[in-house]
Amino acid sequence: MSRRSPSRAPSGAAAAAPLGLALGVALAARGASAGAPMRPDAWWTGLDVQPGAAAGRGVVALRAPSARWVRIPGGSFLMGSSATDMIRAVTLCRREMYGALCRGDVGMPGIRFRAELPAHQAFVSPFELERTEVSVEAYGRCVAAGACAEPAFVRGDARFDQPDFPVTEVRWDDAAAYCAWSGGRLPTEAEWELAARGPSGRDFPWGNVYNGHVTNHGALASDETDASDGYAGLAPVDAFPDGATPEGVLNLAGNASEWVDDLYDTDENGFGYSPLPQTNPRGTRGVFHVVRGGSFTDGAAWQRAAWRGEGIIARSASVGFRCARTPGERGQP
Repeated sequence: MSRRSPSRAPSGAAAAAPLGLALGVALAARGASAGAPMRPDAWWTGLDVQPGAAAGRGVVALRAPSARWVRIPGGSFLMGSSATDMIRAVTLCRREMYGALCRGDVGMPGIRFRAELPAHQAFVSPFELERTEVSVEAYGRCVAAGACAEPAFVRGDARFDQPDFPVTEVRWDDAAAYCAWSGGRLPTEAEWELAARGPSGRDFPWGNVYNGHVTNHGALASDETDASDGYAGLAPVDAFPDGATPEGVLNLAGNASEWVDDLYDTDENGFGYSPLPQTNPRGTRGVFHVVRGGSFTDGAAWQRAAWRGEGIIARSASVGFRCARTPGERGQP
């Protein structure tokens, strides 16, 4: 930007005449209002109008909150991971402090992620998914109505008991009860993965390149938390908007892992899926339920949209949930 040289101020009588004239004009214009404060809009007269600013004085701009439900069109996509996906997962895992633990056995890299195999075609009907994870405040309304059990954390514990944090330390049954009470259900694993990956098969909800600044992640280390993303623990359910899917679903990677409807099962090779095409698949065999989406205690490889875990711990400080519903169902506002 060029800088303009300051003009030299006039001196003596030459300066007095213009100054007196200006004062006289100003006082005459003010007339009877002399001594009154300037009108509020005088302070910004001539300035550029800011985007989204309310027009006129005394007008408050109100913005409607984001809709609770996001419509996912459904369709066919490649669910699970291929051998190439496994290599990328192991590469991410080996960058962790305890990356040596990520080595697989001979001929089968990615032993920690083998339950994502094999990649297969899945068709999912259209559905709606909650934009955010269920918050402590929202879940509390269900508790107050007598339809949900209390979460296991201690009331007042600032690490978990914050109104806008995702509710954690709830069982799968508690999550399912809340969704039913609020007019929805838990998403199937296939629905959850389609929402996170999209029909193009993204590695992460936001794209194919890992970015530790757009997800509340952890680390494979002695300290599983990682505050480099701005949070050492849980974050508000509407945090990290840059990590949202193109449809606007937030925190499908990071913050809290999420219960889904399916049971977790693997075959003798540790594979979690059949290679055959599936239509609206739902895991009905197994003991424990599936959890999806890495949490604030998980490293980069666990933030991938294909990662799936086994919910062995009934109530975990890092596991929450969100609800889904079939189009046409009416839920709580």
